[in-house]
Amino acid sequence: MTRFTESYGSFIERKREVVILANSAARQLKLEVREEQFEANAMCRGAVVLLSSHLEAYIKELGELVIDRIYERKVGREKIPVQFYFHISKEKIEAIFDSRDPQKIAAKMFDFIGSEINHWSRDGNFPVQIPASDFNKGFANPAFDKIKKYFNRFGFEGFEAAFKRKQKGNSLIVINTINHLVETRNNIAHGDPLATKTPVKVKDLVDKVTIFCRTTDEIFANWCATEYCAIR
Repeated sequence: MTRFTESYGSFIERKREVVILANSAARQLKLEVREEQFEANAMCRGAVVLLSSHLEAYIKELGELVIDRIYERKVGREKIPVQFYFHISKEKIEAIFDSRDPQKIAAKMFDFIGSEINHWSRDGNFPVQIPASDFNKGFANPAFDKIKKYFNRFGFEGFEAAFKRKQKGNSLIVINTINHLVETRNNIAHGDPLATKTPVKVKDLVDKVTIFCRTTDEIFANWCATEYCAIR
């Protein structure tokens, strides 16, 4: 068994491009030319957006890894919490609830039965692959509370407490950094010209996000091994 999941390994590989952008921006700033400083600022803004995207991708891939393992290792469905099923079929369930016309409701119910019935049982294991893309819908902008709610989809309700135990006095700094990263990313996406970071601060964000992902990887993998099956 390896120490970390393949999802964490992918994150480590992808974060390199954020560091490359920060290093390039630092070199541009040393030239002390206005145009170069503008380019450096653009690089740092891009680096923040990329880092937030890589964090989001890591969490989603970690979830996909669990979903795949549950199917591959034939984990019994009696172990799966009921909210897990909801997120498998969320789009179709919400479409039914949004309808008022009996004919449309009936048609959507038949559609639900035809496409989802293989998943909806408490007996045995999942007979077909679980659609990870459907399960992950609705998760974006990976602030700490959203990540916590995402893990709740699997039945892991103790993520925050476990994270704080693991990181101890450093936990609030890391959590606040995650939230600040997402907030800055959103401000950049909405066109705020003042939403940026220096190359040094970008690298600090990378360091804190790496700590968050590494700690999360250990905590969630250990929990999955106890509740479902090994994922690393």
